Amino acid sequence: MSVSFEEREKWDSFYKTNAPDQLPWETGRAEPDLAELIKQGVVDGGRVLDICCGLGTQTIYMAKQGFEVYGIDISSTAVKLAQERCSEEGVACHLTQGDASDLKYPDGFFTFVFDRGCFHSMSPERREDYIRGIRRVLKDGGKYYMKCFSSRNGNWVNSFTEQDIRDFFSPLFKILEINEYTHVENTYGQRVYLYGVLMETR
Repeated sequence: MSVSFEEREKWDSFYKTNAPDQLPWETGRAEPDLAELIKQGVVDGGRVLDICCGLGTQTIYMAKQGFEVYGIDISSTAVKLAQERCSEEGVACHLTQGDASDLKYPDGFFTFVFDRGCFHSMSPERREDYIRGIRRVLKDGGKYYMKCFSSRNGNWVNSFTEQDIRDFFSPLFKILEINEYTHVENTYGQRVYLYGVLMETR
């Protein structure tokens, strides 16, 4: 099931009406766990995808590390702003507006997919398509790293237990590592619990 027009408009409006420092998820820096994965050689070259790339902070970081980086986001405004930031930073990234649950890339196109909050933003009816799409565009042995809301946040609609994650992803991915992190949102100062999950294609 593809994303609705209303959902596209919702995200586009969010990026149009909020400055970067008012976006709760925008830190303006590379994710420490992403940096560590690259340092350890887990992300070992080739094409990589930043899915739901937003303003392109992680996209730009990976490009600066020498990867051929693609980014996709549902918001055309976010993609435009990310393209401007790539130009300002002097890096080449392949950015496109599109539906993360209906990826148009060829089979086995990527060695690594990075997801900072995309899966937990999916409506329940789109999750299976999303997971199948990630697996399809990853090469055999490719890695997928996901950050999603933990159930420790309480009664949030899109938060998950460790078992939920295993149930969703284990049919198509080997779960290599699950860690829990905290993130303090820059807008509200709220402490948020997240899982960081490293997976490999089956």
